[in-house]
Amino acid sequence: MEETLGKRIVFHRKRLGLTQDALAELMGVTAQAVSKWENDQSCPDIGALPKLAEIFGISTDELLGVERKEVHPAEIVPADGEENDVHPEMTWELSLDDGKKGGIGLAIWILLVGGIMLTSYLLNFHAKLWDVVWPSALLVFGIFGLFPRFSFFRLGCSLFGLYFLMSNLNFAPFRLGREFLLPVLLLLFGGSLLVDTLRKSKNGTHNSGCFSFHPTRNGGRKKEHCTCTGNFFDCDTAFGENHYTILLPTLGGGSADVSFGSLSVDLQKCEHLGENCTVDLNCAFGELVLIVPGRFRVEPAKSAAFASVSVSGAPDDDAAEVIHVNCDASFGEISIRYV
Repeated sequence: MEETLGKRIVFHRKRLGLTQDALAELMGVTAQAVSKWENDQSCPDIGALPKLAEIFGISTDELLGVERKEVHPAEIVPADGEENDVHPEMTWELSLDDGKKGGIGLAIWILLVGGIMLTSYLLNFHAKLWDVVWPSALLVFGIFGLFPRFSFFRLGCSLFGLYFLMSNLNFAPFRLGREFLLPVLLLLFGGSLLVDTLRKSKNGTHNSGCFSFHPTRNGGRKKEHCTCTGNFFDCDTAFGENHYTILLPTLGGGSADVSFGSLSVDLQKCEHLGENCTVDLNCAFGELVLIVPGRFRVEPAKSAAFASVSVSGAPDDDAAEVIHVNCDASFGEISIRYV
C-alpha cells in the first residue's frame, strides 16, 4: 500500500472505478477538493474520514494507514485446587450484520423451536421437527413484520403460522379442511398485497438504510451483505430490512436474495450497462424492490408461486440500454420501480 493518505485515496477510488467527480458527489464536496486530497495539498475533515472509508469498503484505520499490531492472548493460570486438564478450544459465532431486529427474530425462532421440541419430549406428545420449524418461522416472520410499519401480509403470515403450529401439535380448537383453507389463504394473500400496494402508491415512501460494503476477509459469506466484484453486485438479506445503493459506473449484472425480510436495491448511481446485463431477483417469504432509473429499460422474466411480481412506472422514451431481470418469488412480493 502507498504511504501517503492521498495515494491511498487514489488507489481505492480507482479500485472502485470512480471518477473524482463521482467521489466528490458522494462526499458532498467539490472535485477540486478531492484533487487536493489526492495530491496531498490538503486533508479531508476528520468528520469526513469515516464516510470516505465506508465508501471504499475499508476501516478508518486502513484508510489512515494504521497497522494493526498482533494481540497476544493472556495466559490463563488455573486457581489452586483446580484440575489442570486441557480442554479443546471451541468458538461459537453468530454473524448478524445489520440491526438488532433480525438477530432478535432469529433468536426467538430458535428458542421457540427448541422449547417446543423439549416440551414434546418431556410431555410425550412426539412433535415432528419439520411440523414445528416451518409454521414457527412463518409466525415469527409475520409478527416481526408488523413493527414499525403495519403490514396486512405479515399479519396473515403470523395468523396462519400460529394456526398451522397449533394444528400440527394437535392443540387447535377446530380443524379447517383444505377446501376451506386454500381459498381463504389466496383471498387473504391477494387482499394483503392489494392493500399494501395501494398504500405504498399513496405514500410514495419506503424505509431505507445506509449503503455499505461488507468485504469478507477469510473467504466466508455473510448472511446479510452487499458486495461488488468487478461490475457485478451480490446482495443478500435474511430476517432483516436493508436498502442498498449500487455504486458501479457500469453495471454488468448482479443478484439480490431475500428470505424472511425486506430488501431494496437502488441502481440510480449506475451510469451505463454492460452487454447482456442480467439481474437475478429471488424472494422467499419477504419483499424485494429493485429501483431502476428511467434511462434503462427492464425486460422481466417472472416465476411466482403464491407471490406477486409487479412493475411500476415506465422507462424514458429514449431508453436504449436493457436490463434482463429474472424474478423468482415464493410467498412474497417482487417490485420493479422506475424512477
